[in-house]
Amino acid sequence: MPEPFTRLDREVVVDNPWHRYCHDRYVLADGSVGDYWYVDMAGSCAVIPWFEDGSTVLIEVERYLLGRKLWEFPIGGMRPGEQPLPVAQRELLEEAGMTASRWDALGHFAPYKGASNELCHFFVARDLTVGEQRLEASERITVHRFPFAEARRRLVDQECGDGQSMAGLLLFERWLERQRA
Repeated sequence: MPEPFTRLDREVVVDNPWHRYCHDRYVLADGSVGDYWYVDMAGSCAVIPWFEDGSTVLIEVERYLLGRKLWEFPIGGMRPGEQPLPVAQRELLEEAGMTASRWDALGHFAPYKGASNELCHFFVARDLTVGEQRLEASERITVHRFPFAEARRRLVDQECGDGQSMAGLLLFERWLERQRA
């Protein structure tokens, strides 16, 4: 008998360029067979642009599914086989119109651990150069530079917050503490 939580088989129910909706049959803790439905994703990457003066950039994103605008850090999805840093660099350029010459990994987390295997990788980008956004037709994004305290307030105090940005904020604050130590 296979060990608990061993996948027996997998069916891809829906497949598109960004994710797959899957149905697995697997061994439960008691040895019986269970079903698990989930979203299989290559991952996502996010960036906190950090200026020498202690300011940062938030983007205001019109979110189709929620029917509202959210304050966020630049975030985008990965395609299978992509590495996190190049995706983060691409997203910073596309969504904020910026490039950076210094990059630090802040860590990663599982944003939807019960419904998806996605991992979100966060980076801080420094030594920034500001240019032009390269938005996709599906994006409506404006770029705003704020002192860090104001950016933090906007992220945390919004009625419906972006969970990935708020989790990234925690990773960033941990990084800041380590920089000061």
